[in-house]
Amino acid sequence: MRRVAIVTGAARGIGEATARALARDGHTIALGDLNVTEARRTATTLPGGGHTAFAVDVADESSVEALFEAVEAELGPVAVLACVAGGPLLTPGRRPTIIETTAENWIRTEALNARGPFLCIRAMLARRLKNPVADGRIITVSSMSGITPESPTGPAYSAAKAAVIHLTRCAALEAAPLGITVNTVAPGLTDTPAVRSELTADQIEAARQAIPIGRLGKPDDIAETIAFLASARAGYITGAVVEANGGRQPP
Repeated sequence: MRRVAIVTGAARGIGEATARALARDGHTIALGDLNVTEARRTATTLPGGGHTAFAVDVADESSVEALFEAVEAELGPVAVLACVAGGPLLTPGRRPTIIETTAENWIRTEALNARGPFLCIRAMLARRLKNPVADGRIITVSSMSGITPESPTGPAYSAAKAAVIHLTRCAALEAAPLGITVNTVAPGLTDTPAVRSELTADQIEAARQAIPIGRLGKPDDIAETIAFLASARAGYITGAVVEANGGRQPP
């Protein structure tokens, strides 16, 4: 029986690459995204069959619960959850300060990047408590911005991604008796459409020069890390923060 994997933010960027990598590895993918039309397009390009797109707003409790209900009714119990949806809400060309950060920006950034993984993890654990699966996997996506504040993304995003790291560690302890591992990937700057639209060319070039490998990350770089953590090979890894950043060290 093929294992079912939910990937949030699956329509494009790291989420799309993750859906592709997990499908290649034999999973049936439930692609969750606000842009369900684009998610459906992505689903048709994945290897294997049975992949289905679902509309979801990860920041909304009822939407997340509806996603899990629909996926499990249509595809079966979720064995793998990849919480990829997220991103900064920026003013292009300028790193926001705390003083400049509005309450609205803070709330929206937290909702997308921290509340979303919390709601998804909670939904997954509640269902696996009642209906266990073997070798369950949860992978969140944090960020190097959650480890060091020296990034162009500003305080709201850094704080939200730091929260993801500690949420992951808490979830790893709670999920262990259920046979589920929980880990997070902390990418450095990754070359996605969102990054290209929200950072200037000068900001991107400055970041590239600070990366020892000499390039930005690619969505596939992050997706392959997630795919490893979702695999049987990673069965003894839980509560870990995997830094995928091309060797860039915090200052």
